Amino acid sequence: MAAWTTGTCKANGIDVRYLRTGGNKPPIVLLHGLTLNGACWIPLARDLEKNYDVIMPDARGHGYSGIPNHSYFYDDLASDVENLIDALGLATPILLGHSMGGMTAALVASRNLKRLRGLVLADPTFLTLERQREVYESDVVDQHRRILNRPKQDLLAESQDRHSRRSGEVIELFTRQGFKLALTPSKF
Repeated sequence: MAAWTTGTCKANGIDVRYLRTGGNKPPIVLLHGLTLNGACWIPLARDLEKNYDVIMPDARGHGYSGIPNHSYFYDDLASDVENLIDALGLATPILLGHSMGGMTAALVASRNLKRLRGLVLADPTFLTLERQREVYESDVVDQHRRILNRPKQDLLAESQDRHSRRSGEVIELFTRQGFKLALTPSKF
């Protein structure tokens, strides 16, 4: 992991932060789920870096990427990814997305499948625009804020109990990244 780099590029009008393994290898872009960031992919990236240039961006409003006060629809997330691909000069990358990242990857592929070498969707959240608004208008943000107000050690212990089959490293990454999530009130 010593040769990995961190960078920021302008994508769709915001700063998108990413972690990258680098090298002259086929690119693969790993898109995380809600409340996480690109660093949650570190264990997988270690396995992939021998054969791929792994790029792990933080989605808008997550990790160290920009926090716009509006535009959190999948359409915006997909445009961010398309602009990231262009800004980094990635020729036909593979997209791998989990949950929110899976829906984002699916939307990128639906717009122009020929620009991708491959597509992997893990538990994508196929939400209609109406359902996206319902989630936004629900108390999910307040629930997450309440969780983050608890001591980190309590959250870590609860996560270890709830996800006992996951490695301690993954649980620690997920918990730590959840604390960095920038949840600010926004308007669609």
